[in-house]
Amino acid sequence: MKQLKAAVIGTGLIAGLKHIPAFKKHGGKVQLAALCDLNIEAARKLAAEHGIPHVYSNIDEMLSKEEPDLVDICTPPKTHAPIAIQCMRGGANVLIEKPMAQTLKECDDIIAASEANRVKVCLAHSDLFYYPFLEARKLVREGAIGAFRGMRIFLSTPTDYITSKSDHWANKLPGGVIGETGPHIVYMTLAFINPIREVTVDAMKLRNDYPWSPFEDYRINLVGDKAMSSVTLNYGTNQWMARIEIMGEHAILLLDLEAMSLVQYRREALKPVAIGTSLLSETGQLLKSLATSGLRYVTKSLRTTHDFIIDEFTDSIINGTKSPVPAEDGRESVRVLGMIVESLNSSKAQAV
Repeated sequence: MKQLKAAVIGTGLIAGLKHIPAFKKHGGKVQLAALCDLNIEAARKLAAEHGIPHVYSNIDEMLSKEEPDLVDICTPPKTHAPIAIQCMRGGANVLIEKPMAQTLKECDDIIAASEANRVKVCLAHSDLFYYPFLEARKLVREGAIGAFRGMRIFLSTPTDYITSKSDHWANKLPGGVIGETGPHIVYMTLAFINPIREVTVDAMKLRNDYPWSPFEDYRINLVGDKAMSSVTLNYGTNQWMARIEIMGEHAILLLDLEAMSLVQYRREALKPVAIGTSLLSETGQLLKSLATSGLRYVTKSLRTTHDFIIDEFTDSIINGTKSPVPAEDGRESVRVLGMIVESLNSSKAQAV
């Protein structure tokens, strides 16, 4: 099997915490040869921590000397399009952190560069690769819960993660911090409801001590042809939560992405025996999820979402197959996120 050569551009939190460890796990298929960042000292420090041999502060120099097969772009969204196009012109396939870009024009430019240079694009839509989300898509596809009837998403991101930091790049995005975490709820919805035809948004300002943050509580409806996704995004607590409900005609799937659990919820009658049976079933399924995750951890077979993405993207490059998250999916996510931001800007989201 051919071993690919890879480089990472951007050495911030997501690169060090998620992307680089995933590359190191797949060393048989891809060698992480270089890091590139304008902050050369930060790049050198991260490279030393992970045993990465080469460091650059100039992309052209890195492309010329390393000739990477794959470049992983972990920089702020406003830089995604120019960096991706530069790398593709240099002959590299590109993995791009979400969102793909800030505008549809930038997305189209990336797609055109991919086609012109005959290289692949993959989006790091990481939440698609949580174990329970993968299983939920399989169950819906196989008809295990009957006809799909809609979904609900609840994400809570602690205030001190981004919102309280006035100089964080995400607070400068169109729509504010929702531009950073909003793509998750869009592409997860698109996995089940595509296309999205209509968007409605309500939002509330919770924290007056953070004047740079327009809102900290969002309620969003993403409406398709036959179903809708109802979303809550909250940035006003100190709690993490990522839960999804997928409704089918005959059952509801309850997903906790962080706990990596999936429960099939069935309660067709409000009688004591039916409710008790439902609770016993849910408890048993949760215990099974806990045991499965524990076994994966003990046997070192537990895979992160970025393990899946990098493994499958490198396979697609080596084998000439479809990217696991192609550029067209990234473009559609940007289109819908733009509808959300437009709704926020045009109506002030009916702010309370």
